[in-house]
Amino acid sequence: MQLLFLALEAALYPTLLAAVVLLLAQPRPRQLLAAYLCGGLVISIGLGLVVVLALEGAVSGQSDLLSWGADLAVGGLALLLAVALSVRADERVRERRRRRRVAAGKVHATPPADNKEPWSARILARGSVPIVFAAGLAVNVPGAAYLIALKDIAAGKHSTATEVLLVLGFNLIMFLLAEIPLVGLFVAPERTGDLVHRFNDWLTGHGRQIAIVLCALLGVFLIVRGIANS
Repeated sequence: MQLLFLALEAALYPTLLAAVVLLLAQPRPRQLLAAYLCGGLVISIGLGLVVVLALEGAVSGQSDLLSWGADLAVGGLALLLAVALSVRADERVRERRRRRRVAAGKVHATPPADNKEPWSARILARGSVPIVFAAGLAVNVPGAAYLIALKDIAAGKHSTATEVLLVLGFNLIMFLLAEIPLVGLFVAPERTGDLVHRFNDWLTGHGRQIAIVLCALLGVFLIVRGIANS
């Protein structure tokens, strides 16, 4: 159940949904979304198995200390992030940086209306299957919830086959925001596109609140578990 909670936490990944929205607007959405999903799964599963293997070798005799220590450290950082987002500290930091850049003459005081899109969006918009696959490899690196789950898998003293299955299952849940639309493109493409855009609009409009709740839930969960296991 704890791995399931972490997988669902990791699944609410706005960057993944934004990529899905961009790819659905391209001429070949099925091929492109499949390529992006394959790239993401390859890098995520591959790195996950490497991390589990590395942790197994590193925690011999210290698994308990590593387990609850990592929980407390990541949980504390998650709570700090939730507080920072709630008081909009990130906006103040960005504004201070912009003012320094304006004072140094590196940017205009008023940003131009035609700001460039992020590099990832420009790459995905090219509509090339190999490039989109490569973008999936580059963007989908393990996040905090996934790393904690990999630590749990490594500390669980499972067989190798079970560890592989757990990593695979975790990733299948974590990439639901891409897997469900891909299936939908074959079953009901028009309705799928509409639902994805509506969900993305809702997520964009409530992104800060969602991020605060997710960080707070992850932080409380890990701190409580860390204290209980210490």
